[in-house]
Amino acid sequence: MSREIEVRKILKCQISKTNLSSYFIDFDLDSEGNLSQRLDDFVHLLAQEIPNFALGFHQGDAVPQDILLDTLIDAANSIYKIDCYKKTADIYGAGGFLDDDVSDKYLRRGEFGELILHLLLKYYFETFPLIAKIYFKDSYGHAVHGFDSIHIQPKTNTLWLGESKLYTDGKKGVDALVEDLYEHFNIDYFRSEFNIISKRLNDSKDIIDNYGHDTEYWISLLNQYTSVSEKLDNIVIPLFCAYETDFFDDFDSDSDTFETRYLEEINTLHERFSSKSDNHNWINKMNIIVILMPLKSKKKLVSMLHQKLKTIQSLGVGRNC
Repeated sequence: MSREIEVRKILKCQISKTNLSSYFIDFDLDSEGNLSQRLDDFVHLLAQEIPNFALGFHQGDAVPQDILLDTLIDAANSIYKIDCYKKTADIYGAGGFLDDDVSDKYLRRGEFGELILHLLLKYYFETFPLIAKIYFKDSYGHAVHGFDSIHIQPKTNTLWLGESKLYTDGKKGVDALVEDLYEHFNIDYFRSEFNIISKRLNDSKDIIDNYGHDTEYWISLLNQYTSVSEKLDNIVIPLFCAYETDFFDDFDSDSDTFETRYLEEINTLHERFSSKSDNHNWINKMNIIVILMPLKSKKKLVSMLHQKLKTIQSLGVGRNC
């Protein structure tokens, strides 16, 4: 069975429109005969994606079998060399969690919103990571700042610049996406970020070209002399928010109520996003896809992900370097 089919068996697509998609982790019978969400399976799929997420084209795709385990360990280690992931792991490991109003917004990267977005883009939208930001961490142990995902879609020759949020309150998560839209999609931010991305592409030119993706095409698209209109015509903006909700309580007992509540809540959040982003000067020029993922428990999912990565990391203890 292909990885794409495996992902789609665990992560169900409930809504699929041009500008709105929504997914949820499916349910299955547990050992006691009750329906429970398939968190273990979902976390396992995310862990398998760690090398591609962390290392990208540099080593994370089509890894030879004899170095597969070492690559997975190295990828887990590279994530925990990033300050925000290490701090967040400590918080969740002690039984805590990040409040929606946490003052250090950078810590939210350590909750794996970027990783979930990566998985969705790769297996539902057929994109590939052009830049693995964790691979290009800076000297202070920070992931490269900027867009949460920098993917390409080879079939359409489009650049996918994504933002991700993992919140308890869906309304606050959507509002944070709106803030990112205003802060990151403007001429000054484009000029700064595209300059950084172009440098990273030059660093990886031979590797990316060997995969059949023309580096020069993307560098040309990002060039400061390429018009903003041309850039926007070839850019897709996936804005992802995972958040907690209580309508999963109706999943087993009343499927019709579950379906109704699901659609109502997702549409309400999308309308909230649309009304708050409507004043953006480029709103009619941007190809935006709002991606919403309701969760039964954000804390449980993030805790399990950190536990899984810590386990993978521990496999390399005592390994000769």
